[in-house]
Amino acid sequence: MFHFKQTTTKWNYFVLTCTRNPCDWRVRAKEIQDCGYYQITEAHLQHSCGIETRQVFASKASARVISDVYKAQFGDPVNGPRARDLQKLVLEDLRVNTSYMTCYRAKETAVNGVRGSDDDSYSKLPEYLYMLKLANPCSVADLETETDELGFIRFKYVFLSFAASILGFRRLRHIIVLDGTHLTRKFKGVLLTACGQDANFQVYPLAFGIVDSENDDAWIWFLTKLERILADSSNLSIISDRHRSILTAVKHVYPRAHHGACIVHLQRNVTSRFKNKSLSKLVGMAAFAYKVKRFRAIFAQINSTNAACAKYLHDIGIVTWARVHFKGDRYNLMTSNACEQLNKYLCEGRSSPILELLQFIQSMMTRWFSARRKKSQRHKGIITPEVDKEMTLNLKRAKGSKINTISSWSLEIIGQFGKKNNVLLKDHKCTCMMYERLKIPCVHALMAADCVGLPYGSLVADCFKTKAWCDTYQAIISPEGDPKDVDIPDEVSYLVLLPPKTRRPSGRPKQVRYTST
Repeated sequence: MFHFKQTTTKWNYFVLTCTRNPCDWRVRAKEIQDCGYYQITEAHLQHSCGIETRQVFASKASARVISDVYKAQFGDPVNGPRARDLQKLVLEDLRVNTSYMTCYRAKETAVNGVRGSDDDSYSKLPEYLYMLKLANPCSVADLETETDELGFIRFKYVFLSFAASILGFRRLRHIIVLDGTHLTRKFKGVLLTACGQDANFQVYPLAFGIVDSENDDAWIWFLTKLERILADSSNLSIISDRHRSILTAVKHVYPRAHHGACIVHLQRNVTSRFKNKSLSKLVGMAAFAYKVKRFRAIFAQINSTNAACAKYLHDIGIVTWARVHFKGDRYNLMTSNACEQLNKYLCEGRSSPILELLQFIQSMMTRWFSARRKKSQRHKGIITPEVDKEMTLNLKRAKGSKINTISSWSLEIIGQFGKKNNVLLKDHKCTCMMYERLKIPCVHALMAADCVGLPYGSLVADCFKTKAWCDTYQAIISPEGDPKDVDIPDEVSYLVLLPPKTRRPSGRPKQVRYTST
């Protein structure tokens, strides 16, 4: 058996096809000699392999050869089989044994051939952001760089917020949800997101940021950019998990805003710290309570069950997680689920190079705005469909209740078990506090409106009406144009941007993260 050291792709192909069956040397010898890579002698042609040699001969395939076969068989290697499945396909189709990591590197090589390498993605980033701002005037696309010890300019942070998102957010409730999720490419990093909720209870992305990690500097930089498009105000509420860097950044950039903790993360903390799921349920009941009386009763039950848990919740700050004590308006946003949903939609793009990730975000935003614009314009009701469903569910709870009229705008609702609630239609208030907290009429307000002949749509806040829903998606998000058709400034076209100085961890990147607390 003869082994050749040439490393060209065509030579590797010959080595692969021939070593699959050692006796193919005679068939392929003429082809190998015609390539000019190796001089075949008569001694080579007279060589033959015995059956024992053929049985024990274990052929291998390199990652580059498997990558070529992989790309030829699957048109889109990005959505092709995983490394484990590719390992089985190589064994079945090519009769070649190969390791898992070889197949993993083969798929990565094929994907890089389609998408481009991560290093090239950073070099094209300045030009892409410039073209994106040309296509979407008034959008914010800021690139933060740093200079290393050798004088090279390297990527540090990037911030992106489309003008359509900024314009539409003015018609939403002034409440934003913050979160960060990890990227899985070569240079890692974290994707920071800020989003709200539209009138139809759908996720509304406002801003995106790509940073090195979730630290104080990164979050302060991100919120500083966000503050330029969404000013600090006492009418603003911010919801997030209790990450220390988020708490520090909010206090530094948004001192007047009201910061609330995500209830789901708080319940996970209670479960992991005190090993008691019943405590977690009680914490959720206390957090969602509408009246102070009910909150105190549930919190007393938590204290009697586990005094350490009650002290832990008190030290966190009851105003940050309890609805009844929150100083701002949380409406129905008691968790950071809006950002969690957005991160799920971005799952495919998070495994892409940074340029393709931004293109994925732009494409997703364009589709969302177009689809929701059409949906909102087709809707004929005064209030949005999801709010209408909430009010329909509230009406089903009105069975067995009685109404006593106090005045033309004030009524008393007596429940089936004798519980009384007073409704002030003019002030949009009810003693159950649900109407006042959510800005959506409760069952008592709906019954009072029926009694006086008032339409339901007049009881709902303006932020939940179809008019606000249509205005939210009035603007459009356009894709970037062709750089060849535009005179790009020299400071953009000649900027040599290198990737950040990070080392890729060993092993396979994790696809499923640990449950956050």
